[in-house]
Amino acid sequence: MVILFDSKMINIIEMFSSLIFGCFFALLLSWKVALFTLGTISIFITIIYSILQASKTKEKSQQQYISNCTKITSEVLGNACTVAAYGGEYKEIERFNNTLKMVNKIELEHTAVTSAAKALNYFALCICYMATYYLSVKLYLFGNFNPGALAVLLPAQSSAVYYSTYLLSVITDLNMAMDSAYRVMRFLDTETSYNKSIKQGIKPDTFKADVSFRNVQFSYPTNLQTKALQDLTLDIELGKVTAVVGTSGAGKSTIVNLISRLYDVNDGQILIGGVDIKTLNVGWLRNHIGVVRQEPTLFDTTIEENIRYGKTNASLEEIMEAAKISYAHSFIEKLPSGYDSIVGERGIKLSGGQKQRIAIARAIVRKPKLLLLDEATSALDYHSEGIVKEALDNAMRGRTTLIIAHRMSTVRNADVIYAIKEGRVVEKGSHSELMELKGYYYSLVKIQELEEKDKAVALNQKIDTKEELINEAKTPAEEHLEVSQNNEIHWLRVIKPKVIFLWFLAVFFTVITSTFLPIFFHIFGLLCKSFTYSKDEVSQIALIDVTYLLGLGITAFFSVVLTGVTSTISTQLWMAKLQTKTFSKIVSMDISWFDRKGNSPNECLEILTNSPPLIKSVTGDRAAQVIIFVLSMLFGVVYSFLVSARITMANVPIFIVFFIINYCRIKSRKADAKSASILTRSTKIATEYVQSVRTIQILNCQKHVVNGYQDMLVRAKKEAFLSIGWFAAVYTFSGALIRLSMGVLFVYGAHLIANGSVKGTSLVGVIFTLISVASLTGPALILMSQYPAARQAVNQLYRIANTKTILNTLTDQGIKPEISGNIEFQDVMFSYPTRKTVEVLKKLNLKIEAGKTVALVGDSGCGKTTIVSLLERFYLPNEGKILIDGNDINDINVRYLRSQMGLVSQEPVLFDMTIKENILYGLEEEITMDKVIEAAKIANIHDFIMNYPKAYDTSVGERGSKLSGGQKQRIAIARAVLRNPKILLLDEATSALDTENEKDGAGSSGERLCR
Repeated sequence: MVILFDSKMINIIEMFSSLIFGCFFALLLSWKVALFTLGTISIFITIIYSILQASKTKEKSQQQYISNCTKITSEVLGNACTVAAYGGEYKEIERFNNTLKMVNKIELEHTAVTSAAKALNYFALCICYMATYYLSVKLYLFGNFNPGALAVLLPAQSSAVYYSTYLLSVITDLNMAMDSAYRVMRFLDTETSYNKSIKQGIKPDTFKADVSFRNVQFSYPTNLQTKALQDLTLDIELGKVTAVVGTSGAGKSTIVNLISRLYDVNDGQILIGGVDIKTLNVGWLRNHIGVVRQEPTLFDTTIEENIRYGKTNASLEEIMEAAKISYAHSFIEKLPSGYDSIVGERGIKLSGGQKQRIAIARAIVRKPKLLLLDEATSALDYHSEGIVKEALDNAMRGRTTLIIAHRMSTVRNADVIYAIKEGRVVEKGSHSELMELKGYYYSLVKIQELEEKDKAVALNQKIDTKEELINEAKTPAEEHLEVSQNNEIHWLRVIKPKVIFLWFLAVFFTVITSTFLPIFFHIFGLLCKSFTYSKDEVSQIALIDVTYLLGLGITAFFSVVLTGVTSTISTQLWMAKLQTKTFSKIVSMDISWFDRKGNSPNECLEILTNSPPLIKSVTGDRAAQVIIFVLSMLFGVVYSFLVSARITMANVPIFIVFFIINYCRIKSRKADAKSASILTRSTKIATEYVQSVRTIQILNCQKHVVNGYQDMLVRAKKEAFLSIGWFAAVYTFSGALIRLSMGVLFVYGAHLIANGSVKGTSLVGVIFTLISVASLTGPALILMSQYPAARQAVNQLYRIANTKTILNTLTDQGIKPEISGNIEFQDVMFSYPTRKTVEVLKKLNLKIEAGKTVALVGDSGCGKTTIVSLLERFYLPNEGKILIDGNDINDINVRYLRSQMGLVSQEPVLFDMTIKENILYGLEEEITMDKVIEAAKIANIHDFIMNYPKAYDTSVGERGSKLSGGQKQRIAIARAVLRNPKILLLDEATSALDTENEKDGAGSSGERLCR
C-alpha cells in the first residue's frame, strides 16, 4: 500500500503528464503519423501488459516458495536438538533442496518473462521507429509531411514507449495496493458488539469478585456444532478458592475465556458482583482480573517490560515486589543484565519455569481482585511447583481465585471443587466430600494416585527440555575453532566450470545488448539524414534504414532474453551450491556451536534468509544490468567522440554533475534504509502482538502496545523526512539538468553547424546518445552501491559453510558396535561453553545396567538434563569418560549412536508434515505402514488418527499447532516406539498432560516402551 504514497507516485504523475502532452504535440506536428504511431504502440503495449501480468503471477509464486524455504529453515534451526536426536539431518537437507529447486525454477520462469518484457520493449521501439519512419517517407513523397518534424516525433515516440511500459508495470502494483487499502479500510470500519463493549459498558465504583454462571451454553465460532459448555451452572464465591477439574476438552479453559470476555456466551448468563458481565466495560473488568495460563506468552523485550504489561504504569519497585512473590526475583538478579535482560522471541532465552514465574509476576503486579489460574503450575517441575504454589497461596489471600488444574494435588485445599465433564457440572464439593462420594472426581484422583505409585521414583522436578537449555545460554563465549573467521573469503571459491561458461555466455550477450544504444541513435541520425537526398533516392535509402532497424530490433530481443536467462542460471547454480552447503553445515553442527556468539538459531536464520536476496541484488540479471549500463556508457561516449569530439567534450561537465547528483541520490537511499529498518522492526513487533492478541486483551494493555508500535512508526517517519529533502532536491535538479543539458548541447551544436564543424543529422544522434548515457549513471551507481552488503552476505555464508567443528553428524567416522544399553559415567566433569566457571557435573560416577529403568531426581540445575545432553552427544564432557557397553561414547559414530536411542521430551517437537511423516521422522530404511500403525497403537493414538478424514496423511501444522498437547506427545512417543531404541530417554514426558491424557498417552505407552 505504500506504493500509493512513495516516489513512484511522483514518477507516475510526471510520466503520465509527459505522455499526454507528448501525444498532444505529436498530433499538432502530424496527426496522421501520430495516430499511426499510437496505434502501433498500443499493440505492443497490450502484449507487454499481458507479459507483465504473467510476471506478477510468477513473482507471487516465487515469494510463496521463498516463504516455504524460510519456514523450513526456521523450523529446523528452532528444533536443532530434535533434528539431531532423531537423525533428521539428511531429511531436512533434502526438504530444503527440494524447496530451493522450486524457488529457482519459478525464479528462472519469472526472469524469462521479465526479460521477454524488456526485450519486447527494445523490439517495439525499433518496430515503431521503423513504421513511423516508413509512413513519414511515404507522406513526404506525396508532399504531406515536413521532414523536420521527424526529429521531434521519433524521440517523442521513444518516450511514449518508455513511459507506457513503466506505467503498465506499476498498474498491477497499484491494483494490489488498492486491494490492500480496501481490506484495511474494511477492517477498520468493522464494528462488532465487542468493539462497542470496549468503549461502552458500566464501570462500578467497586469490583465485587464473586462470579456466577447461570445455565451457560457456549460453542466456539469455529465449531458451532460442538457444545463446549452445556447448561453450566457454578458459583465462584467472594474471597474463596474455587477449583474446576476434568479431562481434556471438558470445558475448563472455556470458563476462563468467558470470564475474561474473550468470548461471549451463546445462552445463559455470567454475573460478576450480581451484574451481567456483558454490561460491564471490558477494560475495567480485565483491570481487576489476573490470568496465568499453562503456556505463558512473553514478548521479545526486557523482563521488566514483560512484567509491566500487567500494569503499564507500574514502578520498578512494584515490579520487583511482584517478582519476589512469584519467586522470580532471585534468578532475575543472577542474570548479567538483571531486569533489563532480553527474554527473546516467545521467551526463548528462558526455561519453562522461568517464563511461568515471570507470567505470574505479570498477573500479580496489578493486584487483581480475581485471580484465574489456568493450569498455571502444570508445566513446572515438582520442586518449582511447590515454590510457586506457596507464592500463589500468598497472592490468593483476600482474593477470589479460580484454579483450573489436572494435578489433583493442586486443588485439594480449594474451598469448592467442581468436576465437569463434557461441559456440564457432574459433581460439586470439597475434596473430602467428593472423595466420600466415590464418583467421577474420586476416579480422577485414584487414577492419578495409581500412576504415581506405579512409577519407580517420583520425579521431583521438571527437566528442562533441551531446546530451552540451548537457548538459555545466549551470552558471549570463547572463540570457536573456525577457518577464515577473520579473513575475507574469495567470492569465486567453489565455482564450477559450467558456471564460468554460463557467465561468459551472459557477458557475451550483455556486450551485444550494450551496443544497442549507440547503434540505435546512429540509425536515428541516418533516418534524419535520408531526407537530405532527392525524392528518387529517399525510397531506396528508406528500405535500407528500415532493414537496419528490423535487424537491430531482432538482435536486441534475443540478446536481452538470453542475457537474463544465462545470467540467472549461472547465479542460481552458484547460489544453490552455496546455500545448500551452508544449510548442510548448520544442521550437521554440534549443538554447542549454536551457543557461540553469532551462531544462535535466530542469527543463523537471519543469515540464511537475508543473504540470498542481497547477493542476488548484484549478481545474475542485476549484474548484467550493471554491465549493460557501464558498457552502454562506454560505447556511447566512444561513438559520440568519433562523430563529434567537441560535442562530447562539452558534455563532460554534464557527466560530472550527473555523477554528483546520483551520488547524493544514493546517500538519500541510505537514509531511506534507516527508515526501512525501523519499519521492519515494527512489522516484527506487530506480528508478535497479533500472534499474542489474546494475552494482550486479557492484560488490557492494548493502548500500551499500540503506543509502542506508534512510537516506532513516528521514528520511521522522522528518518523518512530526513531523506525527503535530499530526494526532492536531487529529483528536481536531475530532471531540470536533463532538459537544460539538451538545450545547451543543441545551442552549442547549432553553433558548430553554422561553422560547418558538424553535420546537423549527425548532431541529433550524438546529443541523444550523450543524454541517454548520462542518465544511466544513476541506475548504475545505485546497483553498484549494493555491492558491499552483498559481499558481506557472501562472506557470512562462506564463514558458516567452511566452519570446522568438533563433531560432524554427517560423517561416517566412528565404530558401530552392537549396543545392549549399559551406560557408565566415569569421573565426568562438565560445564557449558558459555558458562565455563559453573561446573554442572563434578566428578560424576554413574552406572546404568542394560534393561533397567533408572530415574534421576534432584533440584533444578543439578545436572539431570545435562546427562541426557551428554548421552545424545549434544555436548562433550570436559573431563572423564562416558562408556556405552564399555566403548567410549566419543568413539561411536554419532548418527549410529542416536539411532539406538529414543527421546521423548516434555514439550514434544513436531514438524509441519503429516502424522505419518512425523512418526517416520529420521528413519532412512523402508518402514511398512503396518509398523507405523503398530507404533501408533502402542502410543494410544491410532484411534484418534483414524478419526481424521486423511488419517495418517493429516498435516499437523507448524509445531503441531493443529493438535492438542496430549496428541502431540503421543505422536512423539510413537516416533520413539518405531525406532525400537536400546536406550530410552524420557524427559518429563507426562508432566504437562492432564490425568486422562497421562493415563492413556504416556502411562501405558511409556510402560510398554520401558519393557
